[in-house]
Amino acid sequence: MKQRVELLAPAGSWEALEAVIEAGADAVYFSEKRFGMRQHGAWLNFGDKEVSDVISYAHERGVKAYLTLNNLLTGDEIDSLEKDLLALKDNPPDSLIIQDLGLLQLLQKLDLGIPIHASTMMNVHHGEAAKLLKKQGVTRIITSRDISLDDARELGQRAELEVEYFLHGDMCISVGSQCLHSGISMGMSANRGKCLKSCRWAWSLVDRERDKVLASVDEQYLLALKDICLYHQLPQMITGGIASLKIEGRARPGEYLAPIVKAYREAIDRYYANPAAYTTDFSVIKMLRGQTIREIATSHALSQPGTGAVGLSGEHEPRFFSIAIEEKPCADEHIPQTAKIKTSNKPGLSVRCGNIQAARSVLEAGADAIYIGGESFQSAQQNNWQQHEMAEFIQQCREGETKVGIVTPRITTDREFFELESLLEMMAQTPPDSYLVSNIGAVEWMQKHTDTPLHGDFSLNLWNGKAVEMLTQSGMISITAGLELDLVQVKNLASQSSLPVECMVHGALPSMLLEYCPIGVHMSGTTRQDPCPGPCKQRSYALRSRADQLHWLEADQYCRNHLFMAKDLCMIDHLERLQHSNINQLRIEGALYETDYLQKLVQFYKQAIDQLSAGGEIERRQHVVEQGAPRALTVGAYGNTLEAISEPCKELPTDLLVTYSS
Repeated sequence: MKQRVELLAPAGSWEALEAVIEAGADAVYFSEKRFGMRQHGAWLNFGDKEVSDVISYAHERGVKAYLTLNNLLTGDEIDSLEKDLLALKDNPPDSLIIQDLGLLQLLQKLDLGIPIHASTMMNVHHGEAAKLLKKQGVTRIITSRDISLDDARELGQRAELEVEYFLHGDMCISVGSQCLHSGISMGMSANRGKCLKSCRWAWSLVDRERDKVLASVDEQYLLALKDICLYHQLPQMITGGIASLKIEGRARPGEYLAPIVKAYREAIDRYYANPAAYTTDFSVIKMLRGQTIREIATSHALSQPGTGAVGLSGEHEPRFFSIAIEEKPCADEHIPQTAKIKTSNKPGLSVRCGNIQAARSVLEAGADAIYIGGESFQSAQQNNWQQHEMAEFIQQCREGETKVGIVTPRITTDREFFELESLLEMMAQTPPDSYLVSNIGAVEWMQKHTDTPLHGDFSLNLWNGKAVEMLTQSGMISITAGLELDLVQVKNLASQSSLPVECMVHGALPSMLLEYCPIGVHMSGTTRQDPCPGPCKQRSYALRSRADQLHWLEADQYCRNHLFMAKDLCMIDHLERLQHSNINQLRIEGALYETDYLQKLVQFYKQAIDQLSAGGEIERRQHVVEQGAPRALTVGAYGNTLEAISEPCKELPTDLLVTYSS
């Protein structure tokens, strides 16, 4: 018989640790207070002096102990962690669970001999990503929460790595590490354990052109994913090649967790004892339904979540950290005062375009680099990018000095890799200057299939120089800074980075990336696995918050939904704050803009960059940028002051509502 599946339970306190071990967990995962993905308050997780005691307590009872260090980290924070990592040699945990690529690079250097598990926040969807991580010393993949059980099994087989899969508990609706809403709006990053859970807000689904509520979804919790419960599917989990079954709930007390762990322990043991005679104990499902605060469902494990996947009423939500948050206005008083660095470096202007007509117009307007390709948004009625048009456009740009980058999808599965292979064949005679890659699976695959340089896009969440160093080894030539970084951290990244850094200065900011399709579910009762009538092509959608903010919602050709922040980033009057010798490019994310407006926007930014580089007084241009803008403007994360995770945990708020007076 194959190796027995592991039952993995959370431990956010001593009381919970003792309870889940007593209930029968094979392994526990826990956090030191500074570096774990649950930063709800000082009461949660363990102090640095307690880490060794937790490991010893588990080991004395024959239970494995996995230490989670799965925050995104700044360069200073990674440097401060090195001493703590070396101290683990005296009493090592059974693994380290990490998210940050820079931390992975550091662990290779330190060679502690402790197995490394890739956090679900590493956003691993495909065997190509797993293969890259295996090369870097990773021994187990905790799969992205939005892939099916079958896909998880195949991923592990392709990479020949252990796979860990979520069995029970709280689930995020956004693709792992691709929820930036809390971080951009308040500096409370979901990638650093401080998420204010905007997915748990009450939203209205509206036609954004007519401001009309659709499908009677008015102030309902349409992104509040139910907890996962796979008790009935345990035989499928055990026989499916999954190494570890994970219960989520590090912020839960022992009295909540113990009955859940005990139920799964009994069922797993009963199945192994006599598989052919095993039947589901449906009374246990009834107990689990009552024990779990939220309603339960199977999430993405068996099929695409559809109607019934979310708790629309919100009545079973245990706590609302926030109700609604208005994004900071685009004004001087909302940008922290930071040291300004004078440099002779003149940055170029790069522009992401949504269609070939827009690309031609920004070429005429003088953009230094133009990004084409990638996802096409359906409600804008844009044509998908035609490969022959892209080849012709690249040839046209070669006649001047404009660089062209081709964007690749933020998520890459078998379909996207098939399409990328076709794209590379078509572009073989007229390759772009670079390909923009958004996930580590694409990094691994593109490195093997093309000699064209790679640019690391914002979805890689690059926060520190060590992460850049790792990607440099994979053929990267430049990067875009993570979109949650404040002004100080952007400049720190530029100082640490061995590659030139691009910074976003204008455009639509991503909020969440969803495999779940609220448009299809509510407008036609379908998912992408059904014969969908295509409601995404029939009108323009948005989600409206209780702060009366419209967040545009776009479906792409892969049926993924892209939720955007309510306001567009605008730094045209603050470009001097982004001056740095290693910030070589400023970027407009213009895929959602009309061609005429985008062309004018490029002209305004080119003029501002020229004035800045000439050293003269900079003309204020925000007022002209606002004319014709599709949405209000914000300074985004540049208006935040990032809270260091080395500081004591602060209690996250309850029912937070933030608005700004005009």
